[in-house]
Amino acid sequence: MAKGHTVKAFTQELGLLKSKVLEMAEECERQLAKAVHSLVERDTKLAQDIIDGDTRINAIQGEVDELAIRMLALRQPMALDLRHIIAAQKMAADFERIADYAANIAKHAIELKSGWLNKPVKSIVKMADCALHMLSDILDAYRNLDIDKAVEVWHRDDEIDKAYFGLLTKLRTLMIEDSTSVTASTRLLFIGRCCERIGDHITNVAENVHFIISGEMHHGRAMG
Repeated sequence: MAKGHTVKAFTQELGLLKSKVLEMAEECERQLAKAVHSLVERDTKLAQDIIDGDTRINAIQGEVDELAIRMLALRQPMALDLRHIIAAQKMAADFERIADYAANIAKHAIELKSGWLNKPVKSIVKMADCALHMLSDILDAYRNLDIDKAVEVWHRDDEIDKAYFGLLTKLRTLMIEDSTSVTASTRLLFIGRCCERIGDHITNVAENVHFIISGEMHHGRAMG
C-alpha cells in the first residue's frame, strides 16, 4: 500500500515538473511575440513590460530546479523517469535563456530611436516568426513525446540561420553605403543575433525531447 502511494506521489511530481517546464515555454512564446511587436510598433512601454516580466520566468526555473533536485535525491529514479528529470532541468535552462534574449530584443528596441530600416526589420520578423513556430511545435512534441516532430523542429533552425546571414549582409551593405545608419544597423545586428541564439536554444530543447524518448541525444543529420 505504501509503495503504491509512493509511486502515485512520484507520478504526480513528474507531472508537476513537466507542467512547470511547459509554463516556462508558454511564457517564452508570449515574451518573444511581444518583443517583436514592440520593435515593429516602436512600443517602448510594451518593451519595458517584457524586461520587467523576465523575473517571472527566472522564478519558475528556480521551482523546476528545486523540484528536480528533490526528486533526484529522494526518489532515485532510473531509465525513462530519470531522463524526464534531467531533460526538464536542461530545457528549463534553455527557456530561461530564450526569455533573456527576448528581454534583450526589447532593450535594443527601446534604444532604436532613429534610422528606421524597413527591410532589415522584416528579416528580423521573419526570424522571430520562425522561432515562434518552432517553440509552438516543440511544446507539442514535449507534451505528446513526439520524437519525429522534435527532430523536424531541430532541422528547422537552418531557416533562422539562413535569414540571419542574409540580415548580416543587408546591414553591412547599408552601413557601408550610409554611415548615418550605423547606430541603428548595429542595434538590429544585436537583435538578429538574439533571434539566432533563440533558435539554437530551441534546438537544444528538441535534442532533450529526443533524449527523453530514445535515451540518445539527437545531434543532427548524422542520426538520419
